[in-house]
Amino acid sequence: MRIEYEPPRKKQPVYACFKALLRIFVRKVRTVTLGGELSEPCLYLANHANKMGPMIYSMFFPVYHVNWGASQMLGNYRERYRYLRDILYIKKNGTGRAMASFRAFFEAFFSQFVYRGMKLLPTYTDGRLARTVKKSVELLGADISLMIFPENSDEGYKDELTDFFPGFVLVAKGYKKAQGKDIPMRPVYYHKKKRLIVVGEECFLSDFGAAKKEEVAEAMRFKVNALYHRIEAGEFDEKK
Repeated sequence: MRIEYEPPRKKQPVYACFKALLRIFVRKVRTVTLGGELSEPCLYLANHANKMGPMIYSMFFPVYHVNWGASQMLGNYRERYRYLRDILYIKKNGTGRAMASFRAFFEAFFSQFVYRGMKLLPTYTDGRLARTVKKSVELLGADISLMIFPENSDEGYKDELTDFFPGFVLVAKGYKKAQGKDIPMRPVYYHKKKRLIVVGEECFLSDFGAAKKEEVAEAMRFKVNALYHRIEAGEFDEKK
């Protein structure tokens, strides 16, 4: 089977240097896995945890994976700059225009190397999403796991997620059609303050019966939020 998108398995020089520098300032994140060992391939559905979430997963998540991410971040400089300024900083984080412009101006120069290093699979809000779904199914078929951030962050990133986009359900259905079996799906939550990633028990599309894709998305949102509440309650705190 031919795979059109092949994320690099070897370290990329620019990204490797960036991660090495970042590790000086970022404390190690602990990972707790529920329901047995992580298997490959798997569809991980995680919270974005603002700007740094995908980077933290890239650095500390124990399984090699490809991330879904905004296509603009793999575009030309102008596209990257506008996405960083207008969407990430102004719209989602409420940053003032002057500061957002300043940060985006510098970050857009090297962001493409970072995002390629993070194995980003570009996503779209139009008909091109079908291409992303197709490539996702191919990657899973090649035993490469995927991490998708389904939360609707139009009103900013939140600790407790309020809405999930159902695009990942199309991937799960596509995989079942291609492989004749369900892809395992696991909820994941990264808690910034506790420096903790919790991976929930796996579930399968067949577990939801004849539910519509929006209903499956809502059920998985509940599972991700359940991890958040368990973390907040101290269930996974290290024993002193």
